[in-house]
Amino acid sequence: MKTVIKTAVAGLATVLLLSACISQPPRQVPVSEKVADRGYSMGEQVKRINDFQINSWNYIDRRNAIIYVGASRHYLITTRRPCDGLTETENLAYSTTVGNLTDKDKLLVRRDSGRVESCFIETIYELKKAPG
Repeated sequence: MKTVIKTAVAGLATVLLLSACISQPPRQVPVSEKVADRGYSMGEQVKRINDFQINSWNYIDRRNAIIYVGASRHYLITTRRPCDGLTETENLAYSTTVGNLTDKDKLLVRRDSGRVESCFIETIYELKKAPG
């Protein structure tokens, strides 16, 4: 009888341990690693982008996008909250009050539903092209 109880307890412990391992959330990839996967390294954090004209941009995740300014300037824009519209739109607009894109401004994205989502900017980082 003791052997049966020990076996049952060991089996239950194994099941609990395996279920704990299975229920672990997936590893969150740091944004610096996501940027590196695209051939860039993180530069200095900046408060504003002067004399800018966004030529294009790339979605990274629900809070991050790379914008391409002019011929050779690249920036990582991080929003304060997830901006789900980044996954749905091809065009990126912005709202600014000072003529420069700053960390106090917002990105505007048109959702598939037609609704415009305001995504407030939290940080802006310069990106450097990784050697290679």
